[in-house]
Amino acid sequence: MGAADLGAHRRVGALLDYEEGRAGEGPQTTELVHGATTHLDKAKDAVDKARRWWWLRGGLVDSALANANIAHTLIIRLAPVDDFRGMLPDLVALVEENLPVRDKRRCTAEKALKVWKNDDVALRNAVVDAVRAAYRIQEREVVRVRSFARIVYGWAAGLLGLGFAIAVLGALNDDVVPLCFRPAGMTVCPTSGGPSTTSVYADYHAASMPADYLVVELAGLVSAAVTAAATLRQIRGSTTAYNVPLALAILKLPTGALTAVLGLLLMRGQFVPGLTALDTSGQIIAWAVVFGAAQQLFTRFVDERGNAVMQAVSGPENPRPATPHRAAGSSHAEDSD
Repeated sequence: MGAADLGAHRRVGALLDYEEGRAGEGPQTTELVHGATTHLDKAKDAVDKARRWWWLRGGLVDSALANANIAHTLIIRLAPVDDFRGMLPDLVALVEENLPVRDKRRCTAEKALKVWKNDDVALRNAVVDAVRAAYRIQEREVVRVRSFARIVYGWAAGLLGLGFAIAVLGALNDDVVPLCFRPAGMTVCPTSGGPSTTSVYADYHAASMPADYLVVELAGLVSAAVTAAATLRQIRGSTTAYNVPLALAILKLPTGALTAVLGLLLMRGQFVPGLTALDTSGQIIAWAVVFGAAQQLFTRFVDERGNAVMQAVSGPENPRPATPHRAAGSSHAEDSD
């Protein structure tokens, strides 16, 4: 059983009520019940705060999961022999999903599943230790995913603000760095055009419009959105509450708007041989679309990193790649008999 969402404390609480009624009397039982109850109260408090204080949700969710996991390990120690035997398959599956194949704690847990018959206290404690180690790895991975998602959202917000600033400055000073070209006898801008004269700056001043940068950025943003929709099908979802694929998709939007502007500026500066002058406003917008889609060349590295982060999170959708070494791990466990 894994405490993998905000409702985990309820499930663990129900399990505690059940096991408390079946456990025998004694100071150890009282201590375990008290410890599990305390951690469940902390988890419930963190969940309640996370629902009220959304801006602190990340750390509160981590606290809730950690306390629910600790409570669950205490309940495992509390459970009677028959109940513990029934828990073993799920516990071993949890350990196998998170611990490396050659980890001694994992080998011991796999051994317990095979040889468990009576209430072997030492073997039970070893299984509990393996489960706690698996939970700690899960918790670190959740923090890692949350941190990555926050970084991506932060960069997306920063790029969005930069794009907005460029659009505003372009509207207020439309003739300072115009997105215009001068084919034969014409001056062409994204939203207007006119005949050329002997004065380049006069032509740009007359033809450029405040909406030029905004139109180009919108074209790049829409193109990036289409590209993001096409690439989302290749990204697997995450088993955590932090939506990394959505963060990666959002990052593409302002990036596409900025690459559209930068690409046209490079063409205007004759950086691309043979494409030094565009003939119509439609061609300028078309190239803005192309450059907006080209943001994938830059964001694909972030996509790869995001996929790596999500694949590190254990679960049914993203199991740890342990199959090639499973036989070696099993033999190691048997050798430790």
